Amino acid sequence: MDTTVFVRSFAHPGEEVPLLSVEEGPGGKGANAAVAAGRILGKGRVAFVGGIGEDKLEPLLRRSLLKEGVLSGGLLTLNGYPTGRAFVVVDSSGAKIIHTRFGANDGILPRHLKLEGSALVLGSSSAEVLMDTPTTVAIAAAKAAKAAGALIVYSPGVRATESFDRLARVLALADYLVVNRSELAKLTGSDSPTDGLRKVLERFPRLTAVVTLGSEGCVVAHGNSYTLVPPVDLSALGSRALNSTGSGDAFLAAYVCRLVEGDSPEESALWGNLAGALKASSTQTRGSPTRAQLESKMKAWLKVRLRPQG
Repeated sequence: MDTTVFVRSFAHPGEEVPLLSVEEGPGGKGANAAVAAGRILGKGRVAFVGGIGEDKLEPLLRRSLLKEGVLSGGLLTLNGYPTGRAFVVVDSSGAKIIHTRFGANDGILPRHLKLEGSALVLGSSSAEVLMDTPTTVAIAAAKAAKAAGALIVYSPGVRATESFDRLARVLALADYLVVNRSELAKLTGSDSPTDGLRKVLERFPRLTAVVTLGSEGCVVAHGNSYTLVPPVDLSALGSRALNSTGSGDAFLAAYVCRLVEGDSPEESALWGNLAGALKASSTQTRGSPTRAQLESKMKAWLKVRLRPQG
């Protein structure tokens, strides 16, 4: 569950600033991405596996997935754990600071993946996206998906702070790695995205690695190929950034959806950049676009990009 507060500018330590507004609504990286993917692929095409606490938020969050057509048989209620919460501060440029309590998601164990709902998802999906997952669980989930022949996309999120060696067992099973600039730096110890990607691919040469760079777009790397995929200029589409919370989740959802539909990694990343930008133009964490909105805005954006200067 997300609580988002909007301010003109972030407070410095010890400073008090007034709030412009407050919003509450369903969140969580994995659930955000599942909803975003469902809006692109259609109802009943996306399933979610994750943890939720036995508390008053449980029915609300279950309904939020069902309303979007996300299959929630893998949503596990864990006794003794609170539901995860995120407290987000957003400034007038749309930038954000997030404080997260993982709650029930940190209580998931590999044995939970053998329960009927989770096992059905892992054994029948064409693609599996691992987001912020505890590493021991990520290893077990990746093995199950690999056995089923699924495409595996790993987005470690905060787990990037763990050692490269610890995450290696997941990376060795994954087909794609998707991280932002900060996560790549924590994972590899390099502040240079190009150098960080090189370190990843030297160790895991079969991976395709993507680093998102916010307003600078993203880089897609595999083998000796490094491609800068340009960002989407919201102002050219008559909009502006209001809240970037959830933009990475929208990017990841659109990226994977286009991959499973046959696009190249670079083409998929262009759709991901557009989805992330369009999400940023909404104040809602789950303000990701539908398929129709994506396709319409992509046509408009391609016209803008091809327009002669001046």
